[in-house]
Amino acid sequence: MLLLDKSMVLHAHRVSHVIFKEGGPDIQFGVRNREYVLSDKNVLLVNAWEPHFYEHRPQSQSTVLLALYLEPDWLRDVDRRFAYSIHPRFFPSSSVLLQGKLSRLHSDLLDILTDREGRSLEAVQGLIAEMTGELVGKSPHGNVLSAAGLVGGIAYDIRIRRAIEAMKQAMGLTPDFDDLAQRVGLSRPHFFHLFHKQTGMTPATFSSMLRMDLSIESVSQQEMALRDIALDLGFDSPGNFTRFFVRQQGVTPSQYRRSVQYVAGEGR
Repeated sequence: MLLLDKSMVLHAHRVSHVIFKEGGPDIQFGVRNREYVLSDKNVLLVNAWEPHFYEHRPQSQSTVLLALYLEPDWLRDVDRRFAYSIHPRFFPSSSVLLQGKLSRLHSDLLDILTDREGRSLEAVQGLIAEMTGELVGKSPHGNVLSAAGLVGGIAYDIRIRRAIEAMKQAMGLTPDFDDLAQRVGLSRPHFFHLFHKQTGMTPATFSSMLRMDLSIESVSQQEMALRDIALDLGFDSPGNFTRFFVRQQGVTPSQYRRSVQYVAGEGR
């Protein structure tokens, strides 16, 4: 669970999110070009690759969130129904009411996560999988979503796919976008236009997303010192890494590490 008391710049992740409010005042949370109210009566859903943001408004107390980051490979291993969770329309709606079966699943998950003595990894996995099925509901899983599996979940143009692959291979380092555009056979203006059209993000935002994903995975697994993570990801100092993390997540790396539970899938 996270105590949210700082703003988050517009950013995106390759994993989808399920966000509950567990305490404090209601907040406005932006998904794409719209802000949604997050209260104890609804759940916010953020798809993979979907830009989102939070503008902190000073209030008497901070808001406590339970945020589930749904790793696509793990979801696919859990249930083949979720094979296309990387698609940017996997969740058909950004906000759903917290009621009925979904409310019961949320309560059960919260009970397990807050009971360290009785915590069961299998129970957590089962509840998250069942909750995901409830949230996806009747969204289409036919030809529209299957395209995600064919092209890696995003970007149909082969030149943009090549650019994304090169950005992934940079392992969190910011690439030279002029050089990248030239490597895929596009002028800089055409590259930026086509990249945004295909992904909904600028190349810089996408690069930050990849860097943040690596940051989250490293911080979550709790095996490396935060200073070493910062250096591995190309930051000049731990302070710069902390500022980057806060701008993206609204909390410091150490706060995130204390509050996160990493649920590994098969083979991880």
